[in-house]
Amino acid sequence: MSTVTLVLAALPVAVLFAAAYFLVHRRLTAPVLLVALGEAVVLTLLAALWFGSLGHGGWALVFGLVGVLVSGAERGLRFALLRSAKGPELTGFLIGVARYLAAGALLSWRLT
Repeated sequence: MSTVTLVLAALPVAVLFAAAYFLVHRRLTAPVLLVALGEAVVLTLLAALWFGSLGHGGWALVFGLVGVLVSGAERGLRFALLRSAKGPELTGFLIGVARYLAAGALLSWRLT
């Protein structure tokens, strides 16, 4: 895959991640945009590896598991589930997993 293809695939994912952050926090700053871009680039490279060499099937499982890992780490899922299984922690976790699944769908469409 060319660099142009990877950049064009990463940009909509960065927009998706920034929009998800805005949806949860109702604000958007330059550092948040830089983090969203960096996260999108790393996820795009993972997607390029998956779609370029390992296969096309199972992408929803791969991106769903990555979403669970990242959202769980961001939200302190272990502690949130011990306290309660509802509220903003769970909503933020589910939005985090959904954004990775949506990013996987975008990257599947752009890179295959």
